[in-house]
Amino acid sequence: MSAPAVDIRGMWVSYNRRPVLRDVSLSIAPGQVIGIMGPNGAGKSTLLKAMLGLVPLDRGRIEVFGTRFESGRHRISYVPQSSTVDWDFPVIVSEVAMMGRYRRIGWLRKPS
Repeated sequence: MSAPAVDIRGMWVSYNRRPVLRDVSLSIAPGQVIGIMGPNGAGKSTLLKAMLGLVPLDRGRIEVFGTRFESGRHRISYVPQSSTVDWDFPVIVSEVAMMGRYRRIGWLRKPS
């Protein structure tokens, strides 16, 4: 049996000392597709940002494919909500897609 793609145990996240996520535990199997639903302000985006290390954890742990989060975070990606996108930024779809490939191809190599 393989390790979960993402394994969260006892995660707490606060903004300005106010808890937003309390004691969250979640396990996602490799290849599993999930949906995160809830009303505005429920903590959906905070959960995803915490999974990426964009907001600090107050407590708890996150593992990615059986390794500490810091070692596996490059295997997780995030597409922000449309309200946080600068629609005037001069970029085309193929360039955005290539942004996800730079880690493998390097900055100075031309994508094939």
